[in-house]
Amino acid sequence: MSRQAFENITLVAFIILFFPLVLSFVRLKLLSSIQKRLLFLIIATITVEIISRLLWYKKINNLPLYHFYAVAEFLLIVNIYKKALSKLYSQNFFTILSIVFVISAILNMMFLQDLFTFNTNVTTLLGFIVIFFSLSYFYSLLQEVKYSSLETNPMFWINSGFLIYFSSNLILFFVNNSLFKESTKASYTVWGFHAIINIILILFYIVALWVTPKKQ
Repeated sequence: MSRQAFENITLVAFIILFFPLVLSFVRLKLLSSIQKRLLFLIIATITVEIISRLLWYKKINNLPLYHFYAVAEFLLIVNIYKKALSKLYSQNFFTILSIVFVISAILNMMFLQDLFTFNTNVTTLLGFIVIFFSLSYFYSLLQEVKYSSLETNPMFWINSGFLIYFSSNLILFFVNNSLFKESTKASYTVWGFHAIINIILILFYIVALWVTPKKQ
């Protein structure tokens, strides 16, 4: 992939990220608690992307930002799943898991991958945990006695988007940093693929925020 194609795809991914934000504010009074929790994640993502782009344009290393964002993203995703998976796992489970993840992120930053290195260890761990959450949620749906309309269930769309995004990006998160030290066609292709998966995730966000869940 050429640099121009890569920049075009990442620009589209950045612009489309504002669509679910606008939709959220338009439908704010109609949003369920799960949809509002998703909104917090979207706001955090947009904030980080704006700061990241500003640093990049000023030729300042923006990798330290993603060390802290990985922790924030994990905690916001846990905030979504701890209600959706409340029948499977206790609140203590999510609390302990969050503490372990934060400690792991700190130790990784201190001893393995410093602030100016892409934190592949933490993002890989994040990916595995979210995939675990996602599969757990699908399992919980199978355990339900009553049939529920999935197309109007925001959590179904959020969960599906997470599963596609994190499973697709596991290879990218796990890959060695040496591949990305220089801008090459290979690195543009891999990160271009990441941007495309990002766009797909955002489309799932839009659907999740658009649907109106049926009252039980």
